[in-house]
Amino acid sequence: MAESKQNEAILQELVRRANQHTQRLRKVDEQIRHINSKTENMEEQKLKDQKAYNEKIEKIMNNIDELNKSIDELKGEIMKINEKNKNFAKKRDVEELSELLDMLSPIKHEFVTWTEFNRELRKLKDETAVPT
Repeated sequence: MAESKQNEAILQELVRRANQHTQRLRKVDEQIRHINSKTENMEEQKLKDQKAYNEKIEKIMNNIDELNKSIDELKGEIMKINEKNKNFAKKRDVEELSELLDMLSPIKHEFVTWTEFNRELRKLKDETAVPT
């Protein structure tokens, strides 16, 4: 009997230790599941963030493409304006033309009729004529 009590005590100790190990294994298993759950959540969040970043980058790239098109159009317009600008008269040319027009302006100058011109010519001839 003593041996049976001793065997029973050993058996109870083994069962107790097995239960402790089982509890420890359950806790470790629960911790691993918790860690896996966190890891999965982090991966899902990372994928969501990556998708959002990719969409933002795509929008930015589209905006850059639109800006490049606008810049190209503006360059074309500037080139057209420069071509038209070459056909414009320069300030010096306009001033010279203005002076020529001022010389020909009937408002600023008097014109003489043929009769008046001939009369003035006769006067000059008479004044310059040498008396004989």
